[in-house]
Parts: sequence; C-alpha cells; structure tokens
Amino acid sequence: MGRCLGTGQFLNRDIKKVALLDSVFLFILALDEKHSREGNGRLEENKTQGGKHMKKKIALLLAAAMTVSLMAGCGGDSGSAQTAGNSEAASAVTEEEVDPRFKYEEPVTLTSYFEISPALGEFNKEDMLNSVYYTRMTEETNISIDWLWYAANTPDDSQQKKSVAIASGEIPDFMIVNSSQLSLLAKSDLINRNIGEVFKKYASDELMAWTTGEGDAALEAATDKGEIIAIPLVDSSIDKAPMLWIRRDWIKKLGLEMPKTLDELYNVMVAFRDQDPDGNGKDDTIGMVFHNNFLSAGLGDGVGVFNGFGAYPTAWIEDGNGGLVYGSVKEENKDALNFLAKMYQEGLIEQDFSSNDEVKASEAAASGRAGIQYGLMWNANWPLNSTVQNDIEADWVALPIPTAVDGDAKPQISLAITGYVVVNKKCEHPEAVVRMLNFWVDKYGYSGEEYNDYLVKDANDVLNFPLHWVMLKTWFPLKNLTIHNNIVAALESGDSSSLNAEELVSYNDIQNYLSGDIVTSYGGMKTFGNDMSAYDTMNEYYEKDMFLWDKFTTGPTPTMGQKMSTVTDKVMEYYTKVIMGIETTDNFDDFVKELNSLGLDKITEEVNEWYAGK
Repeated sequence: MGRCLGTGQFLNRDIKKVALLDSVFLFILALDEKHSREGNGRLEENKTQGGKHMKKKIALLLAAAMTVSLMAGCGGDSGSAQTAGNSEAASAVTEEEVDPRFKYEEPVTLTSYFEISPALGEFNKEDMLNSVYYTRMTEETNISIDWLWYAANTPDDSQQKKSVAIASGEIPDFMIVNSSQLSLLAKSDLINRNIGEVFKKYASDELMAWTTGEGDAALEAATDKGEIIAIPLVDSSIDKAPMLWIRRDWIKKLGLEMPKTLDELYNVMVAFRDQDPDGNGKDDTIGMVFHNNFLSAGLGDGVGVFNGFGAYPTAWIEDGNGGLVYGSVKEENKDALNFLAKMYQEGLIEQDFSSNDEVKASEAAASGRAGIQYGLMWNANWPLNSTVQNDIEADWVALPIPTAVDGDAKPQISLAITGYVVVNKKCEHPEAVVRMLNFWVDKYGYSGEEYNDYLVKDANDVLNFPLHWVMLKTWFPLKNLTIHNNIVAALESGDSSSLNAEELVSYNDIQNYLSGDIVTSYGGMKTFGNDMSAYDTMNEYYEKDMFLWDKFTTGPTPTMGQKMSTVTDKVMEYYTKVIMGIETTDNFDDFVKELNSLGLDKITEEVNEWYAGK
C-alpha cells in the first residue's frame, strides 16, 4: 500500500502555447458596460466603482477558466516527453509547459478509499465502477483506482477509518481528509509535501481558477510551514451568507414597506403577529421562525440578527490591534441578544424554540404561521416551497439582512472547503491526482451533453445523481452567482442560446413559473430569478463587497481540539438563557471570563500565533 501501480509517459506534450493573457484581455473588452452580458462570466456592469471591481474579478476568473475549453489542443512549448517514473521526477517543477489533459501511455492505478454519500441511499459498487464518469475517466486518462474499502461518510465510519490509517502510518496513494486530519499529517512523514508545486504545474487553467475563485485563502488553508501540503477541494463560501426571507404578499396586504433596518423589521414582525396577514380570522401567526441552534446558519437561525448589530458570533474576526478575537465575546452581541430577548418576551418567536430544531421550526413557515425567517440561498427549495403548496399566493422574497448600524450590515461567511486531498509521499504519480481533478472540472463544466451524461441519470437529477459516485470533485465558488447573472441576462434579452445545461434547468423553471406553474417551479424562480430572488440579494452582497470573513482558515489548534466544544456549548447555553429571560447581558463580562477559564484564552493565544505567522 502506498505505491502507485504502473508506469507511463505523458502523450501529447508537444502543444502550442495558450495565449491566456490575450484571451483574458479580449474577454474583458467584450464586456458591454451599458447592457446585459451574454454567456458565462459576462456579468452586467455595476454602476458603482466597487461593483465594477467585483464584476471584473468574476470575469477574469471565468476567462481563465474558459480559455482551455475554448482553445482545446493549445498548451505549452514543444518539448520532449517526460517519464514520470518516480516521485522526484513527477514532483519536479520545470519551465516545461504541461498539457493538463495528458493521457498516460501505460495504465496507472492509484489506491484510495471510497466514502459513500448518504444521498446515494443503497450503495451499489458495480453501478459506481461502471458509471459513465469512471469509465470515461479511465478511457481518457488511463488512470484507475483500487478502492481499499468502502464506508459511509460519517464520523463513526469513514472518518474513524481514516484516522486509524493515519495513526498506523499506512495510508493509500491519495485520500481526502478534514482539517483535523490534515493537521496530524502535517506533523507526520507520510505525505508528499511538494504536492502544491505538482498542483501548480499540472492543474488546468479552469481547475486553478476554481481553486482560487475566492482568492488564495483555500491554498493558504492547505499550507504548512510555507509549503502547500494538500489540494483543497473548494465550495462556495458566499453561498453561506445569511439573508432575510419575507412574505411579500403579506407586506402588500398590510400596506407595509420592505424592512431595511432592524427597527423596521421589528415593526413588520409585530404587524405579522397582530394583523391577521393570512386572513383566517385567527390569532395564530408569529413574527419570525427561530430554532434552538440559532448560531448555525441555515434556516430560521439568528446569525443574520447578530450580523445586523455588527456582531459575528463563532467567527474569528480582527480585534483592531493586528490580531484576532472570538466573535462571540464582543460587546456587540449584547444588543443582538437584547433584541432577541424582546422578541421572545413579546411572542414574536416561538415560546418553545429551545426545544425545536430547524426542521421542527420550519413548520411555522411551511404552514403559513410565519412570514419571516433568516436563512440561506437554498431556502426557497425547502421549506419555503411547502408554503405555496398550502397557499398559492404565498410570495417569499429575499432581502439583504436589515441593519442596526450605520451603513449596510455585513453577513458573516467562512472559507468553504469540503476536504483536502493528500498524497502519499511514496506515490510515484502524484500528478495523477491533479489529472483526475482536471477531468472532473472538464466534465462538470459547461457542455450540455456532458452535463447530462455525467450528472443526470434517467432524467432525475435528484434521485439519480451520479456525482455522488465521484470522490475527487471541487467546485467553482462563484458558480451559482454566475448562473443567476447569466439567467437574468437571458430573461432580459429573450435569448437563452448562450446558457449551459445547468443554467437552462433553472431558466426553464423560471419560464414555467411565469407561465403559471408556480408550485413545481417555485424553487428555481425564487433562487435564481430576477424578482427579489436569493441571488439578487447575493449579487448585491457581492457587488458591494459586504461579506465579513472568518479569518481563521486552518485546522484546529491543539487546545481547540480539547476544549472548543466546551466553549461553544457554554456560548449557546448563555445566549439561550438571555433570550429566554433567565439571564441578562448585565452578566456578559462574567460570561466572557468563564469562557476564558474554560480554555478560550489559550485558544485565542494559539489562534493569534498562527495568524501572526501567516
């Protein structure tokens, strides 16, 4: 175990140089500053200077991501074929240009572990091995994978197995680990610490653009002592930004205005509670959905309320003195807690919220008892789509989080990395891992035929989703925002010919919604549409650069691993008691002292040691 099986040489290495800079330059020139754009990444020009900067950033990223697709067969200067017979040769960084779509001359087999997604339901090994993805991956790369075991992707199953493998010193050629496991491997002598250079050399322009789509933070998170020791698998960080969902039909019925401040939101909640917005003649409506895990952004949480007061619980934020501080201990939290306590006291949130998880709490929105909830961009797909099944007039729309401070409120987000790919230092072909990632990016990309081949089975992209069979997958962080902007341009122009297969799914949903098929097309319209959808709000966040980033982007510190759960439990206990009136914010300083005594002071010291050494 730990050796790549097979040897080989790269084919098709003599290729023309890609004129990347020229392509990017021409791509940017193609942006029409006065009209909507067409195609991937040609984003509508914002009127503000900040918006222009952010739009151009997306365009640059997508230009890089599109270049190889548009110029297939173009690559580096001509050079002799290189034999990748050992890790030193494969890892060496030279000036030679590499075709990121190379195929091994002889078969290469890598060992790894397969983690079964819960979404798959009953797992069938043969279905996975015979899937379009693995069949074509082997055909196009000459790489195959020897799966040493299959296990459910849970802490008690696959994660435990991987931790045991790390402790024993016997790891496969490659595997995906979490941040805690990466921290352990960083101290070991098991992994290829030169994988960052391998990645930079062999990654396609698209893969590199996806990995750095939100800057260098993802690669920095995989860095130890100045070396990139793993390949981060990225997701969208901005998609985790809180927003406010509100029923526009109730706003109109009661003659109200959309709230921009928290005071205005409070008044709307009172009206929703008292003025019978559902028209059933009963006193059965509440102000807002709220659940017991309210510091976890999802649906019916309180993160957006805290952010509206300039508070950022659970995030590590700048302390104003060059260091970081744990957001849960900042004074601004007191105002948010007092606001929520007032809401609880006045019956604007459920009196039994402390016993309700988010699923239970969501019933208030689905049944029509609540017309406001904080949540994320996906809420229209569930549970808000359930509302319209009970009331066809239910019209949920998304808003930026209301503010209690000067200027716009900043929604908090943290770096979204789904895992880190580590490579055994004994593996003879570390570049094969990058080649497989290049393949994933190509096949997931924007070709309609391949999108349907690889991601949709039997025309059911929910129940039959072959991407769950793919272990090595990463995402373009701005994909959903780009989908939205492309769809909006198509809606405005009446021309959908430039949309890719994935975009067409949501575009058709929106057209069906506009044609009267409201129930089945609700999620698509409210997520990606052009009428106060989730991504209308996300676009505003992005154009104005409103996000407040969690600055701690590495694995847990030593004391975090031992004591952080105790600290976070105490935070939730105290916050919940304040909201319910059992405690008051007069004791906030004592609460902070208790957190420090539980280990937060040491954790903060370790976090700042890391931050100073970045």
